[in-house]
Amino acid sequence: MTGERILVIDDEEVICALLKDTLTDEGYQVETVTNGAEGLEKLMRGEPFDILLTDIRMPKKDGIQVLKEAKNRIPDIITIIMTGYPSIETIRESSEYNAFDYITKPLDPDEVCESIKRSLEVRKLSRELKIPEKPPTILVVDDMQSALFLSEGILQDEGYHAEIAQNGQEALERFKQKHFDVVVADLHMPGMDGIELLNNIKKQDIKTLVIIMTARPSIDSAILAFRHGAYDYITKPIDPDTIINTIQRGWEKHNIETNTDKLLKRLHNMRQQMLDENTSLFKEINWINNVLDASPDLIIATDEYAVIHLVNRTAVQTLGYKKDELVGKPIDKLFEEKKSFFRETEPGTMVKKGNIYNCPLTCITNKGDRIKTMWSGAPLLDKDGKVKGVVGIGRK
Repeated sequence: MTGERILVIDDEEVICALLKDTLTDEGYQVETVTNGAEGLEKLMRGEPFDILLTDIRMPKKDGIQVLKEAKNRIPDIITIIMTGYPSIETIRESSEYNAFDYITKPLDPDEVCESIKRSLEVRKLSRELKIPEKPPTILVVDDMQSALFLSEGILQDEGYHAEIAQNGQEALERFKQKHFDVVVADLHMPGMDGIELLNNIKKQDIKTLVIIMTARPSIDSAILAFRHGAYDYITKPIDPDTIINTIQRGWEKHNIETNTDKLLKRLHNMRQQMLDENTSLFKEINWINNVLDASPDLIIATDEYAVIHLVNRTAVQTLGYKKDELVGKPIDKLFEEKKSFFRETEPGTMVKKGNIYNCPLTCITNKGDRIKTMWSGAPLLDKDGKVKGVVGIGRK
């Protein structure tokens, strides 16, 4: 049982019932409500939900409003948007407020479950990487009075330290004297424009986040800004929520990238340690893999989520895939039937059934051909007797 608490908000009761049944079977604690206002009330009361699934089009409060207010109140909550009316505008708004995923209706329960599992893995990794960080120092560059308003009004009210430069040359002088984590620069300025300033800043520190703002947006200038390394391109008049969310997203991305090298080094050291301490184990694994590859039967092993972890040479050759095209992919990729013993990994199901013999399944090759096969399978159990996956042996 995973135990995470999920709140589902959808004005269609049938969707609420479907998701509650599906996610409860997956081990989650699920509550459902049929309008955004009621859902927000639950969140505002401080009920400890880990994940929010919300529809967009709903009476009283729509999903984007729910997403925005939920994130403001509970920044760490995982949010997933569901909609039967997808649009570029709502996709962008969902991304702006850090929704993890955007799923279109009609809902595929498996897709929803996979999205939730991925979101929890990402949050776990993010928490491992996250270290206490002081707020970024920000330089606002603008020849207009809006710079003063932006720095002293919006940013400082949010707890950021912000300074002002009236033009590009002044900004560069300040940058030489003091490091700034984020630079918010106007595109059109006399002397040195925003793109030239962007280039000069990137030469001094490639990791500095530069956000270009303009009252005269164009596709050409937006492409040029991103091509030269701008983090984002926003239009005036400045919307407070937009600039704050842009800086927050950029700073989170910066922190993750800064710590990626540390994580990779740690993983490398752990791998090296495992290699040093388990040489004999790897030899044994290689020997087992050689035995499996020598078998004339198709052999496939999955984990408890029906994701492929092992395929032998016969399976690869028969189905026409490369091994790395299969490992890590859902088992559904290989079979026409969506229900099979490979997916029966809920606690106790495979244990009660025991080994499966002569189960007919239709394999789908890389070219889309169908092959009739007969399979036998058995559960893979951990030391506590819990199902951790399935191994199947198939014959044409």
